[in-house]
Amino acid sequence: MRNILLLFLSILLLGCENPEEKQLEKVLTLSGNNRLELERVLDHYKKNEADTLKLQAAKFLIMNMPRHQSYTGKDIEEYYAEAEKIIFSNRKIDEKVDELNNLLLEFPSDDFEFEEDYSIIKADYLIQNIDAAFDDWQQGSWARGITFEEFCEYMLPYKCVEFQAFDNWRNVLQPIANDTLTDFSYNDIWNKTPYHAAEAINIKLRDTVIVDLKRPLKWHALYKVPFWCNIPSNSCETRTNTALAIMRSKGFAVSYDFILQWPTKANAHSWLSILIDHNRRMVCEGGHEPFLTALRPGECKGKVYRRTYSPNPDLIRLNEETNSVPQTLRNVFMKDVTDEYATTVDPVFSVLSEKRERKEKYAYLAVFDNAGWVPICFSKIKENKQVAFDNVEKGAVYLPVYYINGRVRPFNYPALLNDKGQLEFLKPDSVYKRSISLKRKYPLMNKAFNAALRLKHSMFQAAHKEDFSDAVTVYTLKEYSVSGSVDVSDTIKYRYWRYICPNPYRCNIAELMFFDKDNKKLTGTIIGSEERSKNPHYSRSAAFDLDPQTFFASETLNDGWVGLDLGKPASLGKIGYMTRNDDNNVRVGSTYELFYWDMEWISLGRQTAEDFSLTFHHVPQKALLLLKDLTRGTDERIFLYEDAKQIWY
Repeated sequence: MRNILLLFLSILLLGCENPEEKQLEKVLTLSGNNRLELERVLDHYKKNEADTLKLQAAKFLIMNMPRHQSYTGKDIEEYYAEAEKIIFSNRKIDEKVDELNNLLLEFPSDDFEFEEDYSIIKADYLIQNIDAAFDDWQQGSWARGITFEEFCEYMLPYKCVEFQAFDNWRNVLQPIANDTLTDFSYNDIWNKTPYHAAEAINIKLRDTVIVDLKRPLKWHALYKVPFWCNIPSNSCETRTNTALAIMRSKGFAVSYDFILQWPTKANAHSWLSILIDHNRRMVCEGGHEPFLTALRPGECKGKVYRRTYSPNPDLIRLNEETNSVPQTLRNVFMKDVTDEYATTVDPVFSVLSEKRERKEKYAYLAVFDNAGWVPICFSKIKENKQVAFDNVEKGAVYLPVYYINGRVRPFNYPALLNDKGQLEFLKPDSVYKRSISLKRKYPLMNKAFNAALRLKHSMFQAAHKEDFSDAVTVYTLKEYSVSGSVDVSDTIKYRYWRYICPNPYRCNIAELMFFDKDNKKLTGTIIGSEERSKNPHYSRSAAFDLDPQTFFASETLNDGWVGLDLGKPASLGKIGYMTRNDDNNVRVGSTYELFYWDMEWISLGRQTAEDFSLTFHHVPQKALLLLKDLTRGTDERIFLYEDAKQIWY
């Protein structure tokens, strides 16, 4: 009876053990032969009662070490050695990029050996980093107002990015851009807040970490002294990681915030978020610009995450309970912070009866990346076969999906999450169909938009005299436009025809085409005002070469023009035009295919463009559409068609 009682008490005591202590012991056990190194860190801070908080910090690092990994072995060391020769050579920057990309053929990243940090990290390295982080927090000027929990996540970690080498990064990076802070101690306002100091350093980093490249660095494992500020990459990921490490080395509490996938364009994005005070942050593009009042205002972000040192329990469960997890959600060291950047709602999607998968526990919300659907968040499927996704930004099209055997499988139609927070499902109407006219395959971004603005108030003129002294305006463009055609069939015969741009814009036009009343394209002698700087790239002939990436640019800001001398008077039926652009307008000679979404992309046919627009018939109403250029280019976006316009998402 006594033995049974003792056994019961032992079980009870084990059950009452602090979960953190259980996790700590679990990691110490997993560390195997490296256990003595981790215990030496704990023992070091147990000796002095004044180090109680440092002991808690050490436990935090060790408890949360599983899944943090580092490269080991001969291959990575050889890669570092070869990369160092390339980076610190006298070669041009783009040559370095080419050689580093070629180096990955010799040293594929998948071949690099790696181990869990708890198996290889040394006590001296951890102690050194903990002490340095505490000095920055408690004795420095820039993180006094943050909590211990914030300190642990955003100052304490011994590495800033996964697979970062164990080296003396804090001391090496700390002197960078220090000259910008020389006078801060004399400013009684600036020396009390990290705001101005962090902003000054971040702007200074433009000269330190930003490089001008023509070709991208595909991938690298160069987060290591001496590479940090010499990595030939202008990707936001590299730039943000580098700026983050430099900021932390100076005692700023800073995090890596990111978008897994933009909901309205290709690619992911990342930036710095700096703690100004407890739970109060400012954001900036790493090593780039002054602080921002908001990140990319007006651009939907969908879901925003923050990199953490401690793992996300929900992501751990997802990865442990599911055989197939999207690549975007395999990283457990991130938390959802969308509500810090946008007004969010919790949209609910039903699983259509014919799309139910009994074995699936989780569902995902995906956005379109120009080529396919990318999951950006997840949720459990409820018993009533509904899925509620938390904290989703309004203003984008989302597709609810399963992820089975490495592929997304939709269980309902895509939906626009509108400004009211309501879902507008995009189910194609198979009964009501229409004809649509398309001018582009991708939304109009700033540069192309600014060029399109110049078309407003531009004119097409005709004349009998070569100097246009008797010019007649046959058509005035009253709105901005990227391309189109105008009907001039009611005009009489003229020999000289031109496009003229009004003040105060320099005349820029990529393409002009003149057609007779039988829709035959006319040719003649190209005429026009003086070309800008007599540069062949801006020549008058560029307006007639059927290449949208070349364009005529006039030297003058005063009524620049370009046109044709037809040789003899002729009546025209229409004039086609295309402004200076990003080569995403419909291009004469290219073959296009239009698709609509009905649980998969379904073709509505192919056309080879003969003009600057395409017309497709029998297009289902309310359908999500995608126009693909089969000849060239990769910029392609989903859109709706409303009021004779493409509405991009």
